[in-house]
Amino acid sequence: MKNQKKKPGGIKKGSVCLLAVLFAVAVFVLVFASVYRLEEISIEGLTYYTKEEFLSKIAGGAVRKNTVLFRLQDSLGGKKRIPYIETYDVTAKGKNAIHIQVYEKILAGCVKVMGQYLYFDKDGYVTESSREQLPGVPLVKGLEFDRILLYEKLDIQGDGLYTVILNITKLLKEYEIPAQTISFNTRGEAELTVGTLTVELGKRAAYDIPIQKLSDILPTVEGRSLLIDLSRYNGGEEDIIAKPKQE
Repeated sequence: MKNQKKKPGGIKKGSVCLLAVLFAVAVFVLVFASVYRLEEISIEGLTYYTKEEFLSKIAGGAVRKNTVLFRLQDSLGGKKRIPYIETYDVTAKGKNAIHIQVYEKILAGCVKVMGQYLYFDKDGYVTESSREQLPGVPLVKGLEFDRILLYEKLDIQGDGLYTVILNITKLLKEYEIPAQTISFNTRGEAELTVGTLTVELGKRAAYDIPIQKLSDILPTVEGRSLLIDLSRYNGGEEDIIAKPKQE
């Protein structure tokens, strides 16, 4: 049997069809990339990370450039586990914008053990750890515990102290007071370190009154090294004692 030769016309026709398909796909990709080009990403509720740090943890490459791909990754890929973040919601705002609502974990404070900062929530469970102290989360001193393990509850001297710590940290955030530490003595009296200030709060069921007053005082004493005693403050100016720290 003689070998049958392929018709030149058949090869040319197949090549043209393939080129047409490739051209159509290329046009589709270009139009898709152009129409759904991601031009704006807004983020709300983020304090523990910068915007770029957060975005680098949830999306990268082509995903960051396309609204549809960003939404698909979020919907099909599941939420990324990010330290200090409870969850986040991604919403498309038109063809070229994305809005991300971040829900951060409520961290009551942290303790420092062997060079590590261990963060605990309002119920006393250790949820995160890091080598650096997060801004806005005070270091709590004076707690007594036998052991501390990630994802387990701190066994401290009294469960009621968690409520006190959470009350203080919520007020510090509300009044935007950048306290670095919250210390408790053996009598359960609280003391804050705010920059060069030491602020005595005493022992109370709630700390709304003295912390609100502290927010009023801070602008007038900025940069000064003072000991401010608000332990007996209940609204009267005579109950405020401020004096230079002894070196």
